[in-house]
Amino acid sequence: MFSFQTFKDKRYWILLLPFLIVYIVVAIFSSGYFTGKPILALLFPFLSVMLFWGTYHLWKYVATKRED
Repeated sequence: MFSFQTFKDKRYWILLLPFLIVYIVVAIFSSGYFTGKPILALLFPFLSVMLFWGTYHLWKYVATKRED
């Protein structure tokens, strides 16, 4: 379920900036490669989002386990 608590979490903002920078750099410099392979152009954003949220939730899980 969607919650606005995510936006108040500092882990979200710490991870968001590097992921956006890497995403934009890869999208700019590999646009010619994605032009020839349209399935990868659809797969790249999906994998990027999955990597971001996976990293965020893993970091959150490890932090809560350390607190206990």
